[in-house]
Amino acid sequence: MRRRYCFFDYDGTLRSRSLDAVPVSAHAALDKLRENGHFVALATGRLQSDALEVLAPCGIDTMVADGGNSVTIDGKLISIEGMPLEPSRTFVHRLDDEGWAWAVNCENARTCLTRDERYASLVTHLYYTPVVDPALDIDTVDPIYKIFVPCKRGEEQAIDFTGVTWARYSDELIYIEPTDKSRGIRKMMKLLDAPIEDVIVFGDGTNDIDMFRPEWTSVAMGNAVPELKERADLVTSSVDDDGIWNACVKLGLIKG
Repeated sequence: MRRRYCFFDYDGTLRSRSLDAVPVSAHAALDKLRENGHFVALATGRLQSDALEVLAPCGIDTMVADGGNSVTIDGKLISIEGMPLEPSRTFVHRLDDEGWAWAVNCENARTCLTRDERYASLVTHLYYTPVVDPALDIDTVDPIYKIFVPCKRGEEQAIDFTGVTWARYSDELIYIEPTDKSRGIRKMMKLLDAPIEDVIVFGDGTNDIDMFRPEWTSVAMGNAVPELKERADLVTSSVDDDGIWNACVKLGLIKG
């Protein structure tokens, strides 16, 4: 059987948001893929250390994380990059000028720095633990992995995102983060010395759009955003309806 290199987004693709867990059928599909000799990896916007911790129960320790800016193979961090500093800093200065609260993640851990005491009160679910530093100077922060902006749905229309990419995962917070997972996938495939056309990617959200490329096979979940389905080679059922298992069977990677 031809070996394929499968890269899975996590939230909404492997993990069901309604169950807050990876469905049994998805676990079974991952096991069957490995048994059949296929390569299994994660492709996520999550921070590398966060992704490693979250994915431990799935047995996945090879991944493209940080939205394409880090590569980990067999649990070993091969490379990690921050976002471009100049546009990131310029963006934060615009936020300051317009009175927005913000926080910045600058280490491979679920923490963030802010100089705004309002930040914690504006975010209900503090997944990244904020530390208030009134003397924080964005022009001295290096690296910058993510920037967080408390912002309700619809309010983002008032923000100038020139020079940065962003995603929304909740009704109250915007993440400024890398969104080109294809960049990390290419780097991974080069390290593995494997054919790029043997890649298969699975995703559901807007931050997966850049990894749905014509060079390889792209699978959109049934619960995916319309823009992703339009780019997909295959649209499977939803994550809650055995979407990963059904896609792997349809593609001939495993037997039903």
